[in-house]
Amino acid sequence: MPYVPHEVNAAKIAALVAAIDQAAFRLGYSGTEVLDVEELSVDTGLAPERVRQLLEGAEPEQPPTGSKDEREAFYRKLVGQRLSFLRKRADPSSEHGEALRVIGDEVGLSHALVSRLAKGTRSARVDYSSPLEARYQVPHGFLSQPEGPALADRLEKIKDGLWASVLREEIAEFGGKQMALRQTGGQPPSLEELVSIMDAVKARQRIQNRRAGASPDDLAGE
Repeated sequence: MPYVPHEVNAAKIAALVAAIDQAAFRLGYSGTEVLDVEELSVDTGLAPERVRQLLEGAEPEQPPTGSKDEREAFYRKLVGQRLSFLRKRADPSSEHGEALRVIGDEVGLSHALVSRLAKGTRSARVDYSSPLEARYQVPHGFLSQPEGPALADRLEKIKDGLWASVLREEIAEFGGKQMALRQTGGQPPSLEELVSIMDAVKARQRIQNRRAGASPDDLAGE
């Protein structure tokens, strides 16, 4: 059975895009400058036009919830599409991309088996998909990850990278290089929450600075 990821809907993708827009704005960019459709296509295995549709609010295709046969057929087709994407990316000069025999020889799978995987007529067990994903240097699950989770996982990494940059800038304003947190239980704060904490600290510092430089009359009027 292939890797089955979490379900992602259009609202989840929209929330990630909004968080990316917010972080990008803090760094002096716009979300459209940060999100490159072509790069997202390469990272997810989705066609550029489909990436654009999902970013604009289209609902991701979900795996069927019916019979085992329906689910297996969905994932067989998905693996075939992703493998075709990788083959064409590796050899764009060929109509179908890299030769199946070359792929099979390099990963230790028969030409017939790779052919069935590419046609979507054979289920991709882990011992089949893992060497193929390793050969193309893509993350585990790339071949069988539905489009919603595939895009959401990539957006999550972009979001975290941007908020980490915002946090570094916030810390640098205090003349520091890193932040030490003391965990007392529960979930650790997200990067966005840490930035909010830093914003609150900066606001408090500004108030203290104003009060330190204010006259007694000014303070009496507060």
